[in-house]
Amino acid sequence: MTHTAILLAAGHSSRMGTLKGLLPWNGTTLFEHQLNTLKKSVFTDIVVVLGYEAEKFLSIAKKYSAKLIINEHFQDGKCSSIIAGVKASDTLSETILITSVDQPLHSVTINKLAVNLRKSRCLIAVPSHQGKRGHPILFSTGLRNELLSIKEEEMGLRHVIQQYEKFLLEVPVEDEQIHLNLNHQEDYKNALNKYIRR
Repeated sequence: MTHTAILLAAGHSSRMGTLKGLLPWNGTTLFEHQLNTLKKSVFTDIVVVLGYEAEKFLSIAKKYSAKLIINEHFQDGKCSSIIAGVKASDTLSETILITSVDQPLHSVTINKLAVNLRKSRCLIAVPSHQGKRGHPILFSTGLRNELLSIKEEEMGLRHVIQQYEKFLLEVPVEDEQIHLNLNHQEDYKNALNKYIRR
């Protein structure tokens, strides 16, 4: 049984002002933290989608057993990277996890998503903490074609979630980091102060 994880690291990080994936996090970089976490999880088919300044991530990514995809169309938006990742994923996978380099993962959380989605008859699983949904989002491969059809002008993944809301499973977790959005320097500094071990 295979579970796929797509790690998106193709963007400009324009709001942050520097490449998010290379920012320090827990003694390593955000990019390597994500790869390490996925390595410890049930997600054995790991697809890394690179784009802007991809060469800065290649040497790190090659240390892991991940499929490396260069999205030449990353400037078209996140949807193009998601589609590139889905195309490269194992067609026999049971699930597809979509996560970004700036959304620090915990293996306990993503494993719980996989276990609970498998037990249910749902098509989508999202983590929730104190009643509020977060990320990453896990999709059944029954929605593979829908994921390959997402468009920026139709809100991307949100459109798929809205279409299949009645088949969505909220999975309560003890992980408030599912709400983290590291878009700006201030977000990053606040997260370092709150979550990183000194």
